[in-house]
Amino acid sequence: MNIFISHISEEASIAEVLKDWIESTFLGQCDVFSSSDTNNFTARDKWIDEIDRTLNSAVAFLVLCSAASLKRPWIQLETGWGWIKGLPIIPICHSGQKKDDLPSSVSTFQALEINSDGFVSDLFTTLAKHLGFARFPRIDQDAMLQELTAAIGAISES
Repeated sequence: MNIFISHISEEASIAEVLKDWIESTFLGQCDVFSSSDTNNFTARDKWIDEIDRTLNSAVAFLVLCSAASLKRPWIQLETGWGWIKGLPIIPICHSGQKKDDLPSSVSTFQALEINSDGFVSDLFTTLAKHLGFARFPRIDQDAMLQELTAAIGAISES
């Protein structure tokens, strides 16, 4: 089972943190696909075919939402692609983006905000449901939030 993360290249560090935490939390139970992870492609791959193949086997679609990413057509395209394939779309707001201020193309989905109190629990409870688990293992939520905050801070400093 796959989980797909859609993001712009500038926000790859956030996707990497999420990928690491999701895969280590559900150890061996799912793979997380992020286009910025070069391990997802070989030199001969057509990246668009690889994205399509991954979306076909995905059980959830995470889209990183910031003011910058929501202006990019590729984010809108991938999100629509996931929606057409019937995937549960989970917008993850960060860097000041509020779920109440999402554009209509994304606001129809139940969004999460990284800086909200229940973000980690809400994310993993939702993913556990889509992966077919009754609950998710206990994790160090504070450590995860610290890593995400550091990744977001590195983006705003660039």
